[in-house]
Amino acid sequence: MPFEAYKIYQEYEPDKYKTSTQEKVAKALAGAKKEGLTPVKESLDFSEVQEIFGQDFIGIKEVEQFTGRSLTLEEQRIAEEKWHKKVEEQGLTKESLERLKQEGFMVVLRVGKLAGKEKKDKEMPVTIKNLRQKFPLFYDQDWYDNEQFAGEALSGIDWGIVKKELLDESKSKNWDEQQEILKAWADTHGVDQKFVRRRTPTEVAYDILAYFQVRNERILEKDWDWTSVQSSGGRFVCVGGFGSDGLGVAHGTRDFRFSTLGVCPAR
Repeated sequence: MPFEAYKIYQEYEPDKYKTSTQEKVAKALAGAKKEGLTPVKESLDFSEVQEIFGQDFIGIKEVEQFTGRSLTLEEQRIAEEKWHKKVEEQGLTKESLERLKQEGFMVVLRVGKLAGKEKKDKEMPVTIKNLRQKFPLFYDQDWYDNEQFAGEALSGIDWGIVKKELLDESKSKNWDEQQEILKAWADTHGVDQKFVRRRTPTEVAYDILAYFQVRNERILEKDWDWTSVQSSGGRFVCVGGFGSDGLGVAHGTRDFRFSTLGVCPAR
Protein backbone atom coordinates (compact mmCIF):
# COMPACT_ATOMS: atom_id res chain seq x y z
CA MET A 1 0.00 0.00 0.00
CA PRO A 2 1.48 3.42 -0.92
CA PHE A 3 2.59 5.55 2.04
CA GLU A 4 0.04 8.32 1.65
CA ALA A 5 -2.82 5.87 1.36
CA TYR A 6 -1.56 4.14 4.49
CA LYS A 7 -1.71 7.43 6.35
CA ILE A 8 -5.31 7.97 5.28
CA TYR A 9 -6.38 4.50 6.39
CA GLN A 10 -4.45 4.88 9.61
CA GLU A 11 -6.48 7.97 10.48
CA TYR A 12 -9.74 6.04 10.27
CA GLU A 13 -8.53 2.64 11.51
CA PRO A 14 -5.74 3.50 13.97
CA ASP A 15 -5.86 0.21 15.87
CA LYS A 16 -5.33 -1.82 12.70
CA TYR A 17 -2.04 -0.13 11.90
CA LYS A 18 -0.42 0.06 15.32
CA THR A 19 3.15 -1.19 15.61
CA SER A 20 3.89 -3.88 18.16
CA THR A 21 5.51 -1.25 20.43
CA GLN A 22 2.49 1.02 20.19
CA GLU A 23 0.25 -1.92 21.08
CA LYS A 24 2.37 -2.74 24.13
CA VAL A 25 2.31 0.88 25.32
CA ALA A 26 -1.43 1.12 24.80
CA LYS A 27 -2.01 -2.08 26.77
CA ALA A 28 0.25 -0.89 29.59
CA LEU A 29 -1.58 2.45 29.82
CA ALA A 30 -4.94 0.70 29.78
CA GLY A 31 -3.80 -1.60 32.58
CA ALA A 32 -2.49 1.33 34.61
CA LYS A 33 -5.77 3.18 34.17
CA LYS A 34 -7.70 0.11 35.30
CA GLU A 35 -5.56 -0.11 38.44
CA GLY A 36 -5.87 3.61 39.12
CA LEU A 37 -2.24 4.23 38.19
CA THR A 38 -2.64 6.69 35.34
CA PRO A 39 0.44 8.88 34.92
CA VAL A 40 0.50 12.21 36.76
CA LYS A 41 0.60 15.31 34.61
CA GLU A 42 4.11 16.70 34.32
CA SER A 43 4.91 19.24 37.03
CA LEU A 44 5.92 22.81 36.46
CA ASP A 45 9.69 22.88 36.20
CA PHE A 46 12.02 25.34 37.88
CA SER A 47 12.46 27.54 34.81
CA GLU A 48 8.69 28.12 34.61
CA VAL A 49 8.43 28.88 38.31
CA GLN A 50 11.41 31.22 38.14
CA GLU A 51 9.83 33.02 35.21
CA ILE A 52 6.63 33.53 37.22
CA PHE A 53 8.28 34.71 40.46
CA GLY A 54 11.38 36.46 39.11
CA GLN A 55 13.33 37.99 42.00
CA ASP A 56 10.99 36.24 44.43
CA PHE A 57 12.32 32.80 43.46
CA ILE A 58 15.10 31.68 45.79
CA GLY A 59 16.37 28.51 44.17
CA ILE A 60 19.53 26.41 44.12
CA LYS A 61 21.88 29.13 42.86
CA GLU A 62 20.61 31.66 45.39
CA VAL A 63 20.70 29.20 48.29
CA GLU A 64 24.30 28.25 47.48
CA GLN A 65 25.16 31.95 47.63
CA PHE A 66 23.32 32.36 50.94
CA THR A 67 24.60 29.25 52.74
CA GLY A 68 28.14 29.47 51.36
CA ARG A 69 28.16 25.86 50.21
CA SER A 70 27.46 24.05 46.94
CA LEU A 71 24.62 21.57 46.90
CA THR A 72 25.64 18.05 46.00
CA LEU A 73 24.07 16.33 43.00
CA GLU A 74 22.05 14.21 45.41
CA GLU A 75 20.76 17.32 47.20
CA GLN A 76 19.81 18.86 43.87
CA ARG A 77 17.97 15.67 42.94
CA ILE A 78 16.08 15.72 46.24
CA ALA A 79 15.21 19.40 45.74
CA GLU A 80 13.69 18.65 42.34
CA GLU A 81 11.84 15.62 43.70
CA LYS A 82 10.44 17.63 46.63
CA TRP A 83 9.22 20.38 44.30
CA HIS A 84 7.35 17.95 42.05
CA LYS A 85 5.82 16.32 45.12
CA LYS A 86 4.58 19.69 46.42
CA VAL A 87 3.07 20.55 43.03
CA GLU A 88 1.29 17.21 42.88
CA GLU A 89 0.05 17.17 46.49
CA GLN A 90 -1.25 20.73 46.46
CA GLY A 91 -2.51 20.75 42.87
CA LEU A 92 -0.37 23.77 42.00
CA THR A 93 -0.79 25.16 38.49
CA LYS A 94 0.73 28.01 36.55
CA GLU A 95 -2.42 30.03 37.20
CA SER A 96 -2.40 29.43 40.97
CA LEU A 97 1.28 30.34 41.20
CA GLU A 98 0.70 33.51 39.19
CA ARG A 99 -2.03 34.45 41.66
CA LEU A 100 0.32 33.86 44.59
CA LYS A 101 2.99 36.00 42.95
CA GLN A 102 0.48 38.84 42.56
CA GLU A 103 -0.42 38.50 46.25
CA GLY A 104 3.21 38.96 47.32
CA PHE A 105 4.42 35.40 47.81
CA MET A 106 7.90 34.03 47.23
CA VAL A 107 9.23 30.54 46.57
CA VAL A 108 12.24 29.57 48.66
CA LEU A 109 14.38 26.44 48.77
CA ARG A 110 15.32 25.55 52.34
CA VAL A 111 18.31 23.33 53.05
CA GLY A 112 19.57 21.87 56.29
CA LYS A 113 23.24 22.93 56.25
CA LEU A 114 25.29 26.12 56.37
CA ALA A 115 28.97 26.56 55.64
CA GLY A 116 30.92 27.55 58.74
CA LYS A 117 31.69 31.18 59.39
CA GLU A 118 35.29 30.63 58.30
CA LYS A 119 36.49 28.40 55.46
CA LYS A 120 38.23 26.06 57.90
CA ASP A 121 35.04 25.62 59.96
CA LYS A 122 32.80 22.58 59.56
CA GLU A 123 29.35 22.79 58.05
CA MET A 124 26.61 23.29 60.61
CA PRO A 125 22.86 22.70 60.78
CA VAL A 126 20.52 25.60 60.07
CA THR A 127 19.32 26.85 63.46
CA ILE A 128 18.66 30.33 64.77
CA LYS A 129 21.81 30.06 66.89
CA ASN A 130 23.94 29.16 63.87
CA LEU A 131 22.32 31.75 61.62
CA ARG A 132 23.11 34.35 64.27
CA GLN A 133 26.69 33.10 64.45
CA LYS A 134 27.21 33.22 60.68
CA PHE A 135 25.34 36.44 59.91
CA PRO A 136 25.80 39.52 62.15
CA LEU A 137 22.29 40.66 61.26
CA PHE A 138 20.38 39.90 64.45
CA TYR A 139 19.29 42.43 67.03
CA ASP A 140 21.43 42.10 70.15
CA GLN A 141 19.33 39.91 72.47
CA ASP A 142 20.17 37.14 74.89
CA TRP A 143 16.77 36.09 76.23
CA TYR A 144 16.53 33.13 73.87
CA ASP A 145 20.14 31.90 74.11
CA ASN A 146 19.07 28.80 76.04
CA GLU A 147 15.65 28.37 74.51
CA GLN A 148 14.99 25.04 72.81
CA PHE A 149 13.57 26.65 69.66
CA ALA A 150 16.85 28.52 69.04
CA GLY A 151 18.62 25.20 68.54
CA GLU A 152 15.93 23.50 66.45
CA ALA A 153 17.24 22.81 62.95
CA LEU A 154 15.47 22.81 59.62
CA SER A 155 14.42 19.26 58.85
CA GLY A 156 16.35 19.11 55.57
CA ILE A 157 15.71 20.02 51.97
CA ASP A 158 12.25 21.38 51.23
CA TRP A 159 10.43 24.18 49.44
CA GLY A 160 8.41 26.96 50.99
CA ILE A 161 5.80 29.12 49.27
CA VAL A 162 5.29 31.97 51.69
CA LYS A 163 3.88 35.49 51.77
CA LYS A 164 6.72 37.96 52.19
CA GLU A 165 4.69 40.32 54.35
CA LEU A 166 1.81 39.85 56.79
CA LEU A 167 -1.75 39.20 55.76
CA ASP A 168 -3.35 42.57 56.44
CA GLU A 169 -6.42 40.97 58.03
CA SER A 170 -4.22 39.07 60.52
CA LYS A 171 -2.83 42.21 62.16
CA SER A 172 -4.16 43.24 65.58
CA LYS A 173 -5.60 39.75 66.05
CA ASN A 174 -4.69 37.27 68.76
CA TRP A 175 -3.05 33.93 67.91
CA ASP A 176 -6.28 31.91 67.78
CA GLU A 177 -8.06 34.52 65.66
CA GLN A 178 -5.15 34.37 63.25
CA GLN A 179 -5.59 30.60 63.03
CA GLU A 180 -9.16 31.10 61.82
CA ILE A 181 -7.92 33.66 59.28
CA LEU A 182 -5.44 31.10 57.93
CA LYS A 183 -8.27 28.58 57.50
CA ALA A 184 -10.39 31.15 55.68
CA TRP A 185 -7.45 32.03 53.44
CA ALA A 186 -7.03 28.36 52.53
CA ASP A 187 -10.72 28.06 51.67
CA THR A 188 -10.77 31.14 49.46
CA HIS A 189 -7.72 29.83 47.59
CA GLY A 190 -9.12 26.34 47.14
CA VAL A 191 -6.38 24.75 49.23
CA ASP A 192 -6.76 21.96 51.77
CA GLN A 193 -6.29 23.59 55.18
CA LYS A 194 -3.61 21.06 56.11
CA PHE A 195 -1.30 22.63 53.50
CA VAL A 196 -1.55 26.17 54.93
CA ARG A 197 0.38 26.81 58.11
CA ARG A 198 2.57 29.09 60.17
CA ARG A 199 6.34 28.90 59.85
CA THR A 200 8.73 27.90 62.60
CA PRO A 201 11.10 30.56 64.02
CA THR A 202 14.03 28.98 62.15
CA GLU A 203 12.12 29.06 58.85
CA VAL A 204 11.22 32.74 59.28
CA ALA A 205 14.80 33.72 60.08
CA TYR A 206 16.17 31.62 57.19
CA ASP A 207 13.71 33.09 54.66
CA ILE A 208 14.29 36.69 55.74
CA LEU A 209 18.08 36.40 55.76
CA ALA A 210 18.25 34.44 52.49
CA TYR A 211 16.17 37.08 50.73
CA PHE A 212 18.29 39.88 52.16
CA GLN A 213 21.61 38.24 51.31
CA VAL A 214 20.79 37.47 47.67
CA ARG A 215 18.39 40.34 46.84
CA ASN A 216 19.71 43.05 49.17
CA GLU A 217 16.15 43.81 50.22
CA ARG A 218 14.57 43.61 53.66
CA ILE A 219 11.25 41.87 54.23
CA LEU A 220 9.27 42.10 57.48
CA GLU A 221 11.20 45.26 58.17
CA LYS A 222 8.58 46.62 60.56
CA ASP A 223 6.24 43.68 61.11
CA TRP A 224 6.50 40.36 62.96
CA ASP A 225 5.46 36.89 61.83
CA TRP A 226 3.89 34.93 64.69
CA THR A 227 5.07 31.34 64.49
CA SER A 228 3.75 27.92 65.49
CA VAL A 229 6.41 27.38 68.18
CA GLN A 230 6.25 28.23 71.87
CA SER A 231 9.04 29.40 74.14
CA SER A 232 9.76 27.68 77.46
CA GLY A 233 7.30 30.05 79.10
CA GLY A 234 4.47 28.90 76.83
CA ARG A 235 4.41 32.04 74.71
CA PHE A 236 4.38 31.87 70.91
CA VAL A 237 7.61 33.06 69.29
CA CYS A 238 7.53 35.79 66.64
CA VAL A 239 10.35 36.86 64.32
CA GLY A 240 10.72 40.09 62.34
CA GLY A 241 11.26 43.80 62.84
CA PHE A 242 14.21 43.49 60.46
CA GLY A 243 15.20 47.14 60.48
CA SER A 244 18.62 48.73 60.76
CA ASP A 245 19.00 47.40 64.33
CA GLY A 246 18.81 43.81 63.10
CA LEU A 247 16.42 40.87 63.05
CA GLY A 248 14.39 40.54 66.20
CA VAL A 249 13.03 37.53 68.07
CA ALA A 250 10.23 37.98 70.61
CA HIS A 251 7.31 36.05 72.11
CA GLY A 252 3.79 36.76 73.27
CA THR A 253 0.86 35.08 74.98
CA ARG A 254 -1.81 33.72 72.65
CA ASP A 255 -4.27 36.46 73.64
CA PHE A 256 -1.79 39.25 72.80
CA ARG A 257 -2.53 41.49 69.83
CA PHE A 258 -0.64 44.33 68.16
CA SER A 259 -0.80 46.28 64.91
CA THR A 260 2.55 44.97 63.61
CA LEU A 261 2.01 41.34 64.69
CA GLY A 262 0.35 38.95 62.25
CA VAL A 263 0.97 35.88 60.14
CA CYS A 264 2.49 35.11 56.76
CA PRO A 265 0.68 32.10 55.22
CA ALA A 266 3.11 29.34 54.30
CA ARG A 267 2.56 26.34 52.03
